[in-house]
Amino acid sequence: MQLQIIDLRMKINRVLAVLGVLSIGVLSNAQSTSTSPYSSFGAGDLLFDNNIEQAGMGGLSVLPTNPYSASANFYNPAANPLLSFTSFEFGVNTHLSQFDDGSNVSKKSTTYISNVSLAFPIGTKARAGFGFQPFTSVGYDLATISENDELRFRNDYKGSGGINSLHFMGSYNLSPELSLGLRVNYLFGELDRNQTITTEGLALQTNYSYQAELSGFQFTTGAYYSKKIGTNKRFDVGATYTLGANVNAKIEDLTTTYVLMDLVPSNLDTIRYQKIYGDMKLPQSLSIGASYRKDLNWMVGAQLDWGDWGGYSLDEDDNSNIDTRFRVSAGGYWIPDFNSYKSYFNRVTYRLGGFYEATPLQFGDLGIKKYGVTFGFGFPVGKDRDASMLNLAFELGQLGKANSMVIKENYANIKIGFTLNDIWFRKRVID
Repeated sequence: MQLQIIDLRMKINRVLAVLGVLSIGVLSNAQSTSTSPYSSFGAGDLLFDNNIEQAGMGGLSVLPTNPYSASANFYNPAANPLLSFTSFEFGVNTHLSQFDDGSNVSKKSTTYISNVSLAFPIGTKARAGFGFQPFTSVGYDLATISENDELRFRNDYKGSGGINSLHFMGSYNLSPELSLGLRVNYLFGELDRNQTITTEGLALQTNYSYQAELSGFQFTTGAYYSKKIGTNKRFDVGATYTLGANVNAKIEDLTTTYVLMDLVPSNLDTIRYQKIYGDMKLPQSLSIGASYRKDLNWMVGAQLDWGDWGGYSLDEDDNSNIDTRFRVSAGGYWIPDFNSYKSYFNRVTYRLGGFYEATPLQFGDLGIKKYGVTFGFGFPVGKDRDASMLNLAFELGQLGKANSMVIKENYANIKIGFTLNDIWFRKRVID
């Protein structure tokens, strides 16, 4: 009887965990995830950046990056051939930014849920899972002053919202060396952009409001190949290809003028109103990487990412100045002694990496570059047999350069989360 009660409690806890994944994802839809003026371009800042383990190694993501094969890889669904536990992951990111336009410096920060997922093996050859992540984010608030015919105009720009991803993945091991996988992203969210033009010395204001509600699917295929070298070393290759997608968009475009009377708008006049049903065109992208590793000891790897963001558009009037994205990343991990009983820190996973990215953002002929270094730690928690971990990752980077055209953003990402593992769907030996 006692065993039955314990088994029932375990089942209830598992169901609550699954429901928790879904509810956290839904509640996270309203979170603020960006503070950068660069998020005013295109679909916003790209945030679909996998889990905390991978973030600590420069963003390596098309390869297995957990030395115990105890966490799920959603970026490349094929890179889960040895996942033998039910793996629950949860992560939070704090983004700290300093902006410099050459004459003024400002600081902003935001904290948001960066990843929540659940994955599990199905038999000996198949793997499956689902999760939630922010996909892009818009969040900016800035002002400029311009002059024309002896009049001065103040332009206030504000943006908010973003696209979220509820995704599902599956993989199948064709052989001990080769695996294939598929991920389906259901993308949903809202982009809000607003511009207010104020004529100094007059009470007249003009307001441009643009809102897009988005929903649709995106598909990613993945492949992973692992070749054993000697008794305990491996050479791994992973790749993903994301198909271009047309995401349904419902757009409301509104232009109004009004007069401020005691700071209250009056004499409101609608100049333009459009309601458009169209598509957001997301581009195709490709990632490929390779690594060399020693089982339960160390790994080094590199990855190339390419995205055809020049093909992005939201509506017929969209004039976003964006181009191709290219990124190169390198990193790895090291475990001094995974089986050490004398020193806890010998069992810690130490991670290090770096990256360079030519972003899709363009200012005339000037492209915006991004680069940074990363490091992180995986602290074992719970039972030794399930390889659960508390993960930390840190990213220090720079985006753009301060001059008359662009803004330099120095930033730091502080990521913290955990991977909890258990064995589900196990056949009972004794009933």
